[in-house]
Amino acid sequence: MIGATEFYATTPGLNVILWVEAVIYLSIGAYELLDDFAAKPKAWMHIDGRPNSYLMLQHKVGHKMHAGLCFVLGMVALNGAVEGVVTRFELELIFISFAVILPVLWATLLPGRLGITVLLLKPEFWLQGLMLIFYSDLIRIEILWLCIALNLWGIVVYFLNTRRSLISPYEYATLRRDVIAAEGEAAAVKFDKLAGYSAAETSSNPPLDKQS
Repeated sequence: MIGATEFYATTPGLNVILWVEAVIYLSIGAYELLDDFAAKPKAWMHIDGRPNSYLMLQHKVGHKMHAGLCFVLGMVALNGAVEGVVTRFELELIFISFAVILPVLWATLLPGRLGITVLLLKPEFWLQGLMLIFYSDLIRIEILWLCIALNLWGIVVYFLNTRRSLISPYEYATLRRDVIAAEGEAAAVKFDKLAGYSAAETSSNPPLDKQS
């Protein structure tokens, strides 16, 4: 562990991780912070034939909070990559940032192949893993246990909430039906490709309300 006032010279491996974080999260954060005039109401935001302001505001708050987290994470990573040194606090901030993002991924893991595919496509899944494996010895043990606890919380939510009530029954057909209801057939086609879901399965598996 490095001291609170010490600097840690970035290694080539850490530099790569920091630059990847900076490019990905600064790009996402900057775009989402400034997309106010480009964002269009989604299909599920329409009620009575018009965009519902309450739904749009609820979505916007979460969207901008995500943007803020990404922007801060990207700025911290960029600073470390450019300076060539990082402090313990900067490393701990990176660890904590990933530890508040990953529980969301665990808790919202989707059914079947789709869930694994989406998880493996998330950069924070790989970046947190690399940070834990190679750089966890540089931060305080309390921070490390906090990060582990937050990840475990996401897994607990997945088993006790998501599988039991959020997506019930927990299978791709349930999610697909809800995607169609919210966003239409076109959105479901994108999910079908990632899930390996074919038209033949659709015809051989009738809607859930007709199976009973």
